[in-house]
Amino acid sequence: MTVRFSIVVLTYARDAILAECLASLAACVGGRDDYEVVLVDNNAERGDRAALLDRFAHSQYLFSGGNKGVHARNDGFDAARGEFVILLDDDVMVETPTMLDLFAARFEADERLGAITVRKHVRGETRRRVDLIPHTRKDVDLTSTFLTFRFVGGCVAFRTACLREVGGFLPDFFYGLEEIELSYRIIDAGWRIRYDPAVSCEELEHPAGRDAKKRVQTQRLANKYIISYLRMPFPEVLVNAALFTPYLLLRQRGQASVAGAVKQFMAWRTRPDRPPRKAISRDTAAYIRACGGSVWR
Repeated sequence: MTVRFSIVVLTYARDAILAECLASLAACVGGRDDYEVVLVDNNAERGDRAALLDRFAHSQYLFSGGNKGVHARNDGFDAARGEFVILLDDDVMVETPTMLDLFAARFEADERLGAITVRKHVRGETRRRVDLIPHTRKDVDLTSTFLTFRFVGGCVAFRTACLREVGGFLPDFFYGLEEIELSYRIIDAGWRIRYDPAVSCEELEHPAGRDAKKRVQTQRLANKYIISYLRMPFPEVLVNAALFTPYLLLRQRGQASVAGAVKQFMAWRTRPDRPPRKAISRDTAAYIRACGGSVWR
């Protein structure tokens, strides 16, 4: 037996929802044995979460001992034995029983395909959620597959070789927009990202384990400042600095503190251990434009 797919699930403070998530995953993998489930537990207490893995052919349980934030997913990436890594949030339900085979077919058809982002909807919502669209254009056709330059979290597949080359999520981000920063590194290394609606999932956006909304949105804004500084080329970085903050405030209607976000960014900027600025290349910017995207956003 060879493990071909490593399914990494990060969990924190969502035990009941985690059980539902893993039940939907078990229905997806069925009786196959070419996969493993890697559960990364960010809770302070072990509880009985490891027992939820008994139904799977192969599994690993990784206990963090506390909430390390979203970059704890890297523990799962490091432990993964498969050729492909599927990252699944603990409040996301898989709706496509053939998900693994569909992912494999896409990767086999394009040797430079590094990541696949899927169609996602939120339980109980019917409106078009622009934040779930993996593109700067929010009018793209979500019923058709297309090459893109960023992925949306929840359920995303990676070629393990791509992750080994570019690395996982930065520890600088506890929560929020970390997918965009990793996307920049993926495409800048010459890998491609594809959106594929053939795989779909349902996200609960369960409030358990999340901070107050204003603190979350402030942290996301600070992370956006950091990502723009690290990866956005000149002069687009200046355009982003001038336009993104009023754009976000218009959308969030006062639910984020600009002063707080700037303070967080400046504190990060003065850290001696922060990563250095390495903007994407002009070829990568051209790739974004070829996908119909806007570099400054």
